[in-house]
Amino acid sequence: MTTVATVVFIDISGSTALFETLGNERAARAVAGMTDAFKQVVVQAGGRVIKTLGDGVLAIFNSSALAVSAMTMLMRRHYGQWDSLPASQKFHVRVGMSTGEVVLMEGDCYGDSVNMAARLCEKAGHREVWAAASTMESGARVDTVFVPMGWMDVRGKAEQQMLYQVQWIEPEAQDIVTAYDSVLPMKPETVVQMRLRMASGGVERFFSTQEMPLFVGRSSDSEWVVLDRRVSRQHGRIDWRSGNVIYTDLSRYGTWVSFGANPATAVRRESVQLHGVGVMYFGVSPEDPTAPSTAFSVTPV
Repeated sequence: MTTVATVVFIDISGSTALFETLGNERAARAVAGMTDAFKQVVVQAGGRVIKTLGDGVLAIFNSSALAVSAMTMLMRRHYGQWDSLPASQKFHVRVGMSTGEVVLMEGDCYGDSVNMAARLCEKAGHREVWAAASTMESGARVDTVFVPMGWMDVRGKAEQQMLYQVQWIEPEAQDIVTAYDSVLPMKPETVVQMRLRMASGGVERFFSTQEMPLFVGRSSDSEWVVLDRRVSRQHGRIDWRSGNVIYTDLSRYGTWVSFGANPATAVRRESVQLHGVGVMYFGVSPEDPTAPSTAFSVTPV
């Protein structure tokens, strides 16, 4: 049977380390409990669970709107209770989705959209939901924010694909003016490798494009850690996309970015291209002299 569906891959990250820490039996119970919870969300939202893949779930929905709503609900539920979860259940989650024709056969599904969703799940970072252009274009909810990630290589695809990230974090009551300063979705003719310098409080680090994506935040597993209570655990992400260094705000209260001597511009759950020299302020406007900040520069290698 052939049908049009939105295919969703849900993956639990870090389960391998858990097996080493807890042992096979306890870790298997923890992973099974988490995948059962994810399957319940899929069914409640009107989706169909195709199968469980060890530490992941493959599901389909008959509309992209239902799929996006379900994954938004799943991420909000999981990370909304993060602080209260025991260590054995603190799994990070990532999702990939794609829309198109699939073949349903003997309890499984096949097709290009299945492969595409799997590849996007591989590319997604912790706490991220990545979507193909087919999902964004096929009638997802009008209140859903899709952040363009740029044209990227996808394993198994001859040409680069335009990819998107679904912003699932609930908007706060506080209004912050946003800016989206991006050259996307243009395909670059020539890509020049860049180097990113970040400095704060006497600490200086250099990052190559091969090391991206980078996470900025209060969490100790971030590549650039900013220890301030006003900074979110994962405040932002820095990507190398189509020859550009792109910062995407993932926080509750936003990021302010200034270039050279220009005034800072607020960025909230949007993306901005980092170029030249500048400063990023996290969680509070630079009008506050105590605002946590990081100086940056982007230079060709």
